[in-house]
Amino acid sequence: MKQQLLLALGLLFSAASHPQDIAVKDVPAAVMTSFNKAFPKAVHVEWEMKGNLYNAEFDLGRRDHEVWLNSKGAIVKHKEEIRGRELPEAVSRTIKQNYKGYWIDDADRYEEGKQFFYKVELKTLTAEKNLVLDRNGRIVNKVL
Repeated sequence: MKQQLLLALGLLFSAASHPQDIAVKDVPAAVMTSFNKAFPKAVHVEWEMKGNLYNAEFDLGRRDHEVWLNSKGAIVKHKEEIRGRELPEAVSRTIKQNYKGYWIDDADRYEEGKQFFYKVELKTLTAEKNLVLDRNGRIVNKVL
């Protein structure tokens, strides 16, 4: 019974916290102006509300991007898909030294404020690891 209650509460919470798709016409003018100024060549833009932030997923130059803006149009966070060879040398060195036998399957660069982080998905034939590293190659978070 306790497990069923926990499951029901979990489902209710996940439904309530699920991002809500929103139409372009419902995005505030300040948010649209800021977005269009920062990413004038963005294509395939999809908008969502994630908590109290406006989230846009879009393509720019054949790369996936995601940006979070507050209601005043300030960019809070920006994620850009990158190639493994575009990682900073310090990040690549940490991966090579600590994860021998793994290859980089996916990499993203996150900018929050003036800080940059790199989320890297590493794989072998039988294992997968996700890491978040700072620009100096320090591991900030590990997810198995």
